[in-house]
Amino acid sequence: MDRKQLRQLQAAEAAKKDKRRIVMAVLGLALCFVVLAQLQKTSKARGEKLEQEKVQTDYTGLLPKLDQELLAEVRDASENEQVILETKAFAHLSTAAKSLVGSWLYVLGEPKFPFAEGPSKSSELRGKPFRLRGEILDARTITRVAGGDAEYWCLIRTDDGNLFYFTSLKVPETLFGNDNFVLADGYFFKYYRQKQGEEMLTAPLFVGRTLEPSFRAAEPIDAPSLEVLAEVQDQPLGTDNDPRLLDEDPALWHVANAALQVRTHPDLLAQSIQNAILLDDETIQDLVQNPAIYRGKMFELGGMVREARTVQIAENPLRVREMSSAWVRNDFLGDFLLHLKAPGQFRFDISQGPIIFHGWFLMLWAYKDTAGNLRRAPVFVVVDAKPQELTTPPIAGEIVLMFLGIACAIGLLLFWLVRQDRRQSQRNLEQLIERRRKRRASQT
Repeated sequence: MDRKQLRQLQAAEAAKKDKRRIVMAVLGLALCFVVLAQLQKTSKARGEKLEQEKVQTDYTGLLPKLDQELLAEVRDASENEQVILETKAFAHLSTAAKSLVGSWLYVLGEPKFPFAEGPSKSSELRGKPFRLRGEILDARTITRVAGGDAEYWCLIRTDDGNLFYFTSLKVPETLFGNDNFVLADGYFFKYYRQKQGEEMLTAPLFVGRTLEPSFRAAEPIDAPSLEVLAEVQDQPLGTDNDPRLLDEDPALWHVANAALQVRTHPDLLAQSIQNAILLDDETIQDLVQNPAIYRGKMFELGGMVREARTVQIAENPLRVREMSSAWVRNDFLGDFLLHLKAPGQFRFDISQGPIIFHGWFLMLWAYKDTAGNLRRAPVFVVVDAKPQELTTPPIAGEIVLMFLGIACAIGLLLFWLVRQDRRQSQRNLEQLIERRRKRRASQT
């Protein structure tokens, strides 16, 4: 094999190696994509499996253990049995009730007593905790055992008109407000019969630690009342308020009542947001200067959620257990932060990008930011949230096609230049070999 053939063979081998490298690079890239897709699929499957295997904590197992044999001795099937208060069983349940705080009933899902089925299921319900609310119709302090603790016995009527007896082991120091309406967390003991006025009355008897102030259930509304909101006062700049105080504001709960109704009824939602005011830079400047005229008006808001949380709240007329809040920033509104509220559990963080909200304006709320600056934020009670759709210009398709065309042209040009360079290199190699051959021939 002469040198010319050797160099040709080497050039062919080099070209083959180049092709092999390209093929291996393409295969490696494809393998990376396959591995990434498999990892994502595995991660998703693992997350779904963990979600399926998630076990709800059995909080009932953390409650004080009751002597079921002692409670089984309680009888209330007949009127004669209903007038008897089994002393030992009652004392046992009273001891357990001393540690029954509101948090227990919260984590248990606020179980309601089945008044309609109560008489037939009395033995099954005995010793179980329930959350009840109602108006105190009669109350008296009784000391049944000489030297024993005083008990606060009440007859209470629920919103639905059901009557029940409640024994509070802690006598309240002050009277209850809100029409003497109370929250009563307690263990069911038995159906008890005693004299009320001139008649004998049989009703379920509960034993609890104490009574707490509560509210009558609010009647559902589908829009805030401007008369109610006319009493709202915007907070002056310079005050720094605890966010928990805002959650207790009656005006907030009034607007939240409407928000609960609207967001669960698509027809009401569409009607409510139909003529929403767009909150832009000019509008927010006017809102800060004249908040009263915008109070109770529906706005369309946009921005990025900076912080969102849902917290447990105290007694309220809507009977919801949480309040959701968020801080939203929109760079088109300057340095204003929007404070959004929603009753119950509300997904403010439905997207990492910009989100569109609709909500009623409530008030200007004063606060101190993380840098110590005194500011005011407009508070809105929102009814919906959806990711903002990014719009494209009318000629976006033509622009994309133009760039694709340019990219294809550049690719073809590069391919042609590479081929030309390879051909020129081959010609130069052949010319070099030919010159060397001629030089050797002339020397011989």
